[in-house]
Amino acid sequence: MEVVIGVLLVLLLLFGIGYFVRRNVYREVDRLEARKIEIMNRSLTDEMSKVKNLNMTGQAEELFERWRAEWDEIITTQLPEVEELLFDAEDHADKYRFKKSKQVLGHIENMLNAADQNIEQIIEEIYELVSSEEKNTTEIEDLREQFKKAKKTLLAHGHTFGKAHPALEAELLKIYEGMKEFDAETQSGNYLAARDILMEKSEEMGVLANKIDLIPSLLSECTSAILLQLSELQDGYREMAEQGYFLEHIHIDAEAEKIRKRLLAFKEKIEETEIEGIQEALHEINESIETMYDLLEKEVHAHHYIKTETDKTETELFELDKQKLQTSEETELVKQSYQLTEQDFEKQRHISKQISMLRKRHDQLKLNLVKDQIAYSVLKEELTELEAQIQMVKAEHDAYRQMLLALRKDELAARQQLSELRLLLKESLRMIQKSNVPGLPDSYKQLAEEANQTVKKATAKLEEIPLDMVAVNVLLEDAAESVKKLTSETEEMVEHVFTIEKIIQYGNRYRSKDAHLAADLREAEGLFRNFHYNDSLEKAAAALESIEPGVLKRLESSVEEEISKIK
Repeated sequence: MEVVIGVLLVLLLLFGIGYFVRRNVYREVDRLEARKIEIMNRSLTDEMSKVKNLNMTGQAEELFERWRAEWDEIITTQLPEVEELLFDAEDHADKYRFKKSKQVLGHIENMLNAADQNIEQIIEEIYELVSSEEKNTTEIEDLREQFKKAKKTLLAHGHTFGKAHPALEAELLKIYEGMKEFDAETQSGNYLAARDILMEKSEEMGVLANKIDLIPSLLSECTSAILLQLSELQDGYREMAEQGYFLEHIHIDAEAEKIRKRLLAFKEKIEETEIEGIQEALHEINESIETMYDLLEKEVHAHHYIKTETDKTETELFELDKQKLQTSEETELVKQSYQLTEQDFEKQRHISKQISMLRKRHDQLKLNLVKDQIAYSVLKEELTELEAQIQMVKAEHDAYRQMLLALRKDELAARQQLSELRLLLKESLRMIQKSNVPGLPDSYKQLAEEANQTVKKATAKLEEIPLDMVAVNVLLEDAAESVKKLTSETEEMVEHVFTIEKIIQYGNRYRSKDAHLAADLREAEGLFRNFHYNDSLEKAAAALESIEPGVLKRLESSVEEEISKIK
């Protein structure tokens, strides 16, 4: 029983598989059938009707007949064969010959693809033929117009082409023969062959038109314009040489001869209508001539510059020589009072040596001018460099002189600062005296003595000969720091004394009421009489603030008023 069931299941499975495979075959048959119908409906009648408007002879007729035969082959032979093969594919599927059915369907697919490609090829060839006829109709008129224009130019201006005229006429005739051949091919229905001829002759016409456009100007440049420039250039060269210009470094005659040979070769090529690269070469020649003109002009400008600037340079050197002597004298005077370094003396010697070298170079330059054996442009470069070096030496010289002046300025500034420091010392003493300070703490006395000593040391150093300003400035800085500290200490001590007095005076109102306050104030007074002003202020202030907070703040303005009276 189980075996029977197993067999039945296998049969059902095979039947199911066969059913699905046959259904897929039928679907593929339907699809290919639809493609076949689509191809049958793609009538080429409309496309081929476009060709009938052409001359149906020659190439056009041959193509038309071939296209029609290929279309008939598709409709009458290939598609009926496809129909039969579709039936075969279905029959194979019904008999479960699926592999054979698949092979037939693949063959049908290839046949339909080939038919499609054949139809597309026919349509493309029809378009090419028809469009060639349309383009030919338009472009031949353009070519004829260019031909007429070229012929008219050659007739009207034949003399401007020189010996190139016959060759140009021959090229134009060749194009004319090509147009005649084009017309013949068109009349014979050979539109594609006519198209090839037209494209070839249009390209030749473009080249010829370019030659006709350029040759007259190229010939003019080779035979007259450039030669005229060369003659003018050589005349100018000889005239300048006669005027005394040294021009041996500008080889104009040799360069002119080379250019004339090149122009002769260009002329021969142009007469053979071979103009490729000649326009660029003539442009290079013109640039070369322009460069030679520039070189001559450079010599003229250089000559003018030398005439106007040489005397100015000599005047500057004369002034520099005079200043050098003055600076040497100033150095001798300054070193009697000031301590100059070896580097300072070396700088002065270096500047003096530089000025002497500049004088020698200038004398040599004047000698070269007399000899007339050096180009003015070279001399101008030397003069320009000499002027630049003069300015550099002048700047060094001015800096050295400013250094000498700076020594005196530093001395005067030091004396002024010492005077101000002495005044500050006096002001501190006066403030002490006017404030009725009961006595001075030892630390303050030591600070005052130190300030006085540093000022005296700086003053003594400033009076030494030779004067060492580096050492003076060091001592001066110490003195300024000491005096500044003393001034600050003085102001602080006087402020403390005045504040203590105000606190004690104010606190007297509480003495009889508060024994603790009275004791603190007595201790503060004792510290005050022993010159311990800081400790006295702290003691008195703390005692009074405990009774009447904020009282110090209220007393500040009164203290400031008292201090302002003694300043």
